[in-house]
Amino acid sequence: MKERCFRVLSSALFLTAAGVAYGLFFLYTGIGVACPVNFLTGFQCPGCGVTHMCTALLKLDFESAFAANPVLLLLSPVLFLVFLNYIAGYVKTGRFEMKLWQNILLWICIVILILYGICRNIF
Repeated sequence: MKERCFRVLSSALFLTAAGVAYGLFFLYTGIGVACPVNFLTGFQCPGCGVTHMCTALLKLDFESAFAANPVLLLLSPVLFLVFLNYIAGYVKTGRFEMKLWQNILLWICIVILILYGICRNIF
């Protein structure tokens, strides 16, 4: 269990550091990764604006973060709790298993994101 906990925490630390480094790089240079969906089709995917949302959150500018991608900003706490519970289950048992309520919440989030992706391109 200690080894699993260490693995999860080291991975989380690495991903957080990489995300903050990318956010700061984007913040100071303006150079970011383009959305492949938007690049290829001209449509905005449900994730378009995430980089702007995250850099706004780094500056604690919640209004700009909401403007960049309101749906993902609002779904973030739900997705974080589902993911946290999923990882806690792995640390306890050593198995990656989704509970029914996690699957239901994830499918609800997927449906919301798909509808948001459609609506943001229509209106």
